[in-house]
Amino acid sequence: MEETHNSFFQPQRQSKTGIILLFLYNTGMMVKNLWVLIVLFFVKKEKVELWMIIVAIIAALLILIVSAVLQYFHFKYYIDEENEEFVIHEGIINTSVTKIKKKNIQEVNISQPFIHRFFNIYKLEIDTPGSSEKEVKISALTKQNAIDLKKYLLTETAFEQSVEKTDNILDNEGIKEPRSLKISTASILKYGITANYVRSFLAMVSLLIYGFSELSNVLKKIEFETELDYDTVEAKFLAFSIPVILGIVLIVILVGIIINAIRTIIKFFNFKITENNQSFSFEYGLFNTRNSIVNKSKVQVITETQNWIQKKMKISYVKFLQIGKNEEEDEKNVAAVPGINNFEKEKLISTIWKENPVFENFLKPNFRLIIVNTFQWIILPLILVFFIEKELFINYWFLAVIYIVLIEFFILISFRNLRLFYNERFIRLKSGIWDIDHRTFEVEKLQTVKISQYFWQRKTNLGSITFYTSAGRFKIVALNFVKLKKLLNYCIYKIETSKNK
Repeated sequence: MEETHNSFFQPQRQSKTGIILLFLYNTGMMVKNLWVLIVLFFVKKEKVELWMIIVAIIAALLILIVSAVLQYFHFKYYIDEENEEFVIHEGIINTSVTKIKKKNIQEVNISQPFIHRFFNIYKLEIDTPGSSEKEVKISALTKQNAIDLKKYLLTETAFEQSVEKTDNILDNEGIKEPRSLKISTASILKYGITANYVRSFLAMVSLLIYGFSELSNVLKKIEFETELDYDTVEAKFLAFSIPVILGIVLIVILVGIIINAIRTIIKFFNFKITENNQSFSFEYGLFNTRNSIVNKSKVQVITETQNWIQKKMKISYVKFLQIGKNEEEDEKNVAAVPGINNFEKEKLISTIWKENPVFENFLKPNFRLIIVNTFQWIILPLILVFFIEKELFINYWFLAVIYIVLIEFFILISFRNLRLFYNERFIRLKSGIWDIDHRTFEVEKLQTVKISQYFWQRKTNLGSITFYTSAGRFKIVALNFVKLKKLLNYCIYKIETSKNK
């Protein structure tokens, strides 16, 4: 067996440049945790002798260097061929050993953050089902080592099989030239302009409030006399005419959209999708280059998100939820394609499922759902406000009217968009107000399906259905209960049939 094949079965260390990376990382963590003390140290430096500053800096540097060196030499990784496990040894004082079964490895992502580019090294992250964070991170690998290790960990064959057979599999993938697809910068820009602007606006407002608060605290700490009279600020703000206030709000929204567009381009720049036999590889990023894998067989749910503007532009945002992943997780842990056009989207989905799902049958909720939501989101909150702050409710009754109109409008739109589509192989749930989500999953891959009915729904023949997948659960309410029973029986039949194959 050649050394190139045997290397990962022996304990390996990271690239030697990883020592510098660990030093920079430790320095960053120290500054992050002690920045207040560092600022105060230099603000009050007239009370500190120069030699004390020099000694403190030298001591800190020595500690950081020694810590980085020890971390480097104590960090080892290798593949346990006998037990089919990937093993990590790490730690200085408290050492730890992490073992991950190869069959449980779901994703192996390669990325090159901005600092890594200076040293031409890469970071590799291994993810397993049931964990919201990456199980293992190797921070300093050469590109070739990172790619080779990913191939070893994602190879479908068992380790007992000969290396020659493994090579044949990899060679066969190479014979069939992988197809690639690139999302244009224009499409990513369109997505950045039309997505998450409400979140961007709220983030801008929160940032301004936080900034003023932190500035006031810092000025107080360094003994500047400052007082911020919020009542005065509010009075002066309300003194402006309504057009000026609306203009300020519009400017904040525009700034939020611009910031979101720039952030989106930086994050998803040069987005390239490469198709292999068993998976897709997503590579993107301007400063921090990321490389993630979507295994076709492990895709549980495909979520297509599109608002009215994006529909006119013929672009959308597609997420691929794999085993152990769900929509509640951080965006960076979920494989997604932004700004993909309709043709590219259909091609990508049909490659995974061998067809593009078409639905002729659907169920829609009963109009009583509008009444329930109106009571929950309008009547009940207003009753609580009336009893808690009666004078506030009376004095600002016009705000209550605006609230009623807006929320009822949102309730009606949400009701109009809520649908359950189904055919012999797929289920699709449609929901949303502005950003419309289409969540599609295969019936055979469902873990189970449950229907329920409250006692007061029996006369109206209504109930709810919940679909349980390996990527989370999905529920829709106020549907015809007789039709739900038929759908439940069919789903259970398909699940049991698939298990016996």
